[in-house]
Amino acid sequence: MTDRLSFFNFSLKKVLDREPDSFEKAKIKIVFTILAFSVIKSFIAVYAAIVQDQQGRLLRSAFIAVIFLSLTKVLLHRPSAMRIVSHVILLSGLFFIYTNLFVMPEGLTTITIQLIFMTMLGSYYLIGGRLAFVYVAFGILPVLVYLFFIRNVHTVPDDLSGVGTSVMVMLNFLTFIISHYWYYRAFHESLKEKESLNKQLQVNVIEAKALAESRSIFLSTMSHELRTPLNGVIGMTNLLKDSANDSQKDYLNILEFSAANLLSMVNDVLDYNKSELDKIELEELPVNLSALLQKISSGLQMKAVEKNLSWKLEIDEVLKNRLVVTDPMRLTQIIYNLAGNAVKFTDSGRISISVKVVNQNEHHIYTKFTISDTGIGISPDRQEAVFELFTQASTDTTRKYGGTGLGLAIVKRLLKLLGSDIRLESKLGKGSVFSFVINFPVYIGELTPLANDAEQTSMKGLKLLIAEDNGINALILEKILTKWDIETVVAVNGQDALTKMANEHFDGVLMDIHMPVMDGYATSLAIRALSDPTKANVPIIALTASVSHNIFTKIKNAGMQDYLTKPFQTELLHEKIQQLYKTAAV
Repeated sequence: MTDRLSFFNFSLKKVLDREPDSFEKAKIKIVFTILAFSVIKSFIAVYAAIVQDQQGRLLRSAFIAVIFLSLTKVLLHRPSAMRIVSHVILLSGLFFIYTNLFVMPEGLTTITIQLIFMTMLGSYYLIGGRLAFVYVAFGILPVLVYLFFIRNVHTVPDDLSGVGTSVMVMLNFLTFIISHYWYYRAFHESLKEKESLNKQLQVNVIEAKALAESRSIFLSTMSHELRTPLNGVIGMTNLLKDSANDSQKDYLNILEFSAANLLSMVNDVLDYNKSELDKIELEELPVNLSALLQKISSGLQMKAVEKNLSWKLEIDEVLKNRLVVTDPMRLTQIIYNLAGNAVKFTDSGRISISVKVVNQNEHHIYTKFTISDTGIGISPDRQEAVFELFTQASTDTTRKYGGTGLGLAIVKRLLKLLGSDIRLESKLGKGSVFSFVINFPVYIGELTPLANDAEQTSMKGLKLLIAEDNGINALILEKILTKWDIETVVAVNGQDALTKMANEHFDGVLMDIHMPVMDGYATSLAIRALSDPTKANVPIIALTASVSHNIFTKIKNAGMQDYLTKPFQTELLHEKIQQLYKTAAV
């Protein structure tokens, strides 16, 4: 409380109305009670001193009366000075105690003992902390000195008149009672306020959870709606490449790169939501880093060549025949964001990706990734800020180059999950160098050679049910599977899939999650409940454009063995179908 009231204010209510805190209100009431009763007691003491012709007691009582009247005016005029007023009250109490014991011929009277208790009470109620302990110590000390060193040689003190003493003792008792009452009221009101705040907090938590859940559902829905057409674009592009000439393939590569770029932006937005909810989970798969990096590089290199940029990919020879355990999708996302930014923000010069083994043993390979460019660079004062969400190097970067401002922030969070951190060295106008080191566990197992032309691998004799309501996606799957000599049957919804499962034999099911009539979850559970054990145990691979954090748990709970995220990679689809083919052959 800092506001002053009118100097002529005599209303305690006006002071209390300006203070919202119940304990502060209690302190003001206690101070006012002590001051009011002390003024009355001072006047009684003045009267008694005049009657008994005690000059010293008269002067002391008159002085205290003036002080307490002044403090009352200060409290009503300037409530913010209440702490100072409290100190003066306590010092006055100590003054009375010391003078009663060592100056005035009063000794250890009932009133002196009450003053000691009031000093202890007021110090903790009004001041608190270490200062309260100091006041208590100075209040008790003179009593101990008096009892052990002075009392035996001191004459019996003269006391005040009987009526005056009774009134003063009664006022002291009232001070105790009223002060405790005000503090009890404040404590009770504080509990009620706390209970009310807790209830409001619970409501706010529920609302926040509902908001987070609705946001997650919205983004999951948007993911499905965006990824489904992207799956059609990328899938058709791959199919057209088989019959296209060299010139057409160049156009199709550009189309595929643009679709992949759009998909990357969608992933950034979704991963931002996941990172906010701490729901990003890493997979642990055997990965050939050399093959993965070459695949990432091929698309980005095309974009660099379009801008007449020199492109260099340098991979340590040690990595070419070793498998490491990591999350290939997240690692791709990291490299794609960093190298994609290098291409975007470089108008001339070169882009370089270097992957070097800095240390290795039987179980781990420490690999340093370095992505450098000769682009616009980042000023020193903005190098920390670029890793924050929705932040770019300068205000005109978004306007000139576009982008969401999410990429580097997500890269930093993904690297943290991988046990690494990113370093940036950059000079404005000279380019940037991003680097990080990842400790990859070495995959202990057989090194399976990568199929150079998976599309031509025959899996004749395999029959699959495609449960997909989107005609374009179903057509793409049919075309791809036909190239592998796989027989396919299409179901347009979950109920249709269940009917076809009951009437025909299939070696596996590619199950879309979001379908009309019955969704993929309900359909999978219904298949698992079929009376024919062979059909009930048919392998089911989920196809989903959703990337919600608990999607894999839902898929497992519905009885599906595996899943593919749309838009899916042909190589990954081939790998999973080939597992079905091997199982069916056995």
